[in-house]
Amino acid sequence: MRHRVAGNRMGMPEPRRRAARRNLMAGLIRYDRIKTTETRANAIQGEVEKLIHKAVQARLAARKHLSSVVADEEKATQILEFARQGRFSLDARVASNEERANQMKAPLTEKGRKFLEDKLKARREALLKIISDEQEATRALQAAYDAMVIELNARRHILSALPDELVVKKMFDELAPRYANRAGGYTRITKLGKRKGDAADIAQIALM
Repeated sequence: MRHRVAGNRMGMPEPRRRAARRNLMAGLIRYDRIKTTETRANAIQGEVEKLIHKAVQARLAARKHLSSVVADEEKATQILEFARQGRFSLDARVASNEERANQMKAPLTEKGRKFLEDKLKARREALLKIISDEQEATRALQAAYDAMVIELNARRHILSALPDELVVKKMFDELAPRYANRAGGYTRITKLGKRKGDAADIAQIALM
């Protein structure tokens, strides 16, 4: 018979326990440290470590894929920042009003067309300023988009366990670079003594 209590070290029903764990994990990542009971700190430590490790590995895999095409680290970073501004191709052009009509889009005025053409021109110049050869720039940009997909898949996995976009953003933007050279051990639990009233063991769990 299954009793559905495996891992239940927080003394509460499963739905409340799941919400409590998520709140504690989100608080830890958001503020770098939290104080709670020793039991709860031990209960969330393993899962937090796994989620951070997932973010670190995804970032490393994304960077490795990009560096296989763009060896220069500075240029790779610039290309990735460029790719994050939105989908773009050197072959992109502003469609004619006839083409837009076939696509069920409203026609463009001359002013609107010039605005879009200037925008495409500016993006083209910005990309070629990073990598001057068009073929190399196209390959580099595609590699950057592929790297973003690698990170995106990891983000979705982590969001399913910890549905807080700001917290997950911090994991990828701050924690993943911080722990890029660490194989694990991202958190530390420090015992703080007994709590007044019920004498529960209190601890601080903090990011290393």
